[in-house]
Amino acid sequence: MRRFAAVVVLLVLAAPLAAQQQRGRPNRAALRQMVIERFLQTFHDEAGLTPDQDQKFRDVFRRAMQQRQDAQEHEQGLWRALEAQMRPGVAANADSVNKLLDGVIAARSAQVELLRTENQQLAQFLSPVQRAQFAIMWEHFQQQVENVLRRRMQMRGGAPGPISAGPVPQ
Repeated sequence: MRRFAAVVVLLVLAAPLAAQQQRGRPNRAALRQMVIERFLQTFHDEAGLTPDQDQKFRDVFRRAMQQRQDAQEHEQGLWRALEAQMRPGVAANADSVNKLLDGVIAARSAQVELLRTENQQLAQFLSPVQRAQFAIMWEHFQQQVENVLRRRMQMRGGAPGPISAGPVPQ
């Protein structure tokens, strides 16, 4: 569990470090990649993956992670559009609101389908125990990131609302 804390600290520090970036220092994307690599290595060690399993896992993980990120960005766009419709003192367009709400529900359903697909892909080369280890480790990792980000927002005077890290792969 301490390994997760180190990974989370790296992830949370990535944004401030990127803002303070100087020549020769890694940028935000590089720091994010380092954190992900650390998580992948931790899972590899904990689950006892063979080299073949590790390569297949990394391929599925990276592809699924990109799909989750794209789906999350799409959903966030829908929420922003919905919030724009719901401005105080401005009449909302009922048809637009209805379409946006349907879009949010469809986006969430798509994320569940992504999770199901990823789980099916992982089942081709990971044992059920290894898949469970991954699901638990990923869930803990995301919870720690959310907690640290929430605390940072509160310290900066930001709203302590929920922070979505996307669905948990299984």
